[in-house]
Amino acid sequence: MSTGKAAVAGDREALLEQWMQEYGTRILHLAFFYLKDRQLAEDVAQEVFLKAYQSMDEFRGESAVYTWLYRIAVNLCRDRLRSPWWKRIFLPGELPVVRGGEAPDEVALESVRNQEILRHVLSLPLPYREIVMFYYYEDLSTSEIAQITGLPENTVKTRLHRARKQLKEILSREGVTA
Repeated sequence: MSTGKAAVAGDREALLEQWMQEYGTRILHLAFFYLKDRQLAEDVAQEVFLKAYQSMDEFRGESAVYTWLYRIAVNLCRDRLRSPWWKRIFLPGELPVVRGGEAPDEVALESVRNQEILRHVLSLPLPYREIVMFYYYEDLSTSEIAQITGLPENTVKTRLHRARKQLKEILSREGVTA
C-alpha cells in the first residue's frame, strides 16, 4: 500500500526523469559553453537536476521549465567560473557533433567546419559567448535569453550584435566560412 507522500515522491521522480530526458543534452551543451570542459559540464548538468529536484516545489510555473533549468545552470556555471579553483585551472574540451544520414565525406567536412567555428565561438569573452550559445545553438529569442541571464533585453541585443561582429572579423581573418 502506498502513502500519499510516496505517490508524490514517485511523481516528482517521474517529472525529474522527463526533464532530464528532454533538457539534459541542452543543459550539458550550455555548461560546456561556459566551462569549455566536458567533464566539468557533466558535473554541472548533474548538479542542475539535483537542485531542480530539491527545489521542485518552489517552481511556480511563471516561466517555462527549460528557462528555470537554464537559469539554474547559468548560476552554477558562473559560480564555478568565479571560484578560486577555476582561476588556477583551464581544461579545454570538445563538444561532440552527432549527425546521421549524410555522406561520410560531407559529414567530415561539416564537422571540421563546425569545430572550427565552435573553437572561435569559445574564444569569445564569456558575456558574448553565452549570448551566441543561447541564440544560435539553443534557438532562444532575445527575450528568453534576457529572462535566463537576468539581463535587460536591449543588453542581450547589443551583446549579440557585438559578438556577431567579433566572430565575423575572426572568421574572415582565419578564412573560415560560416
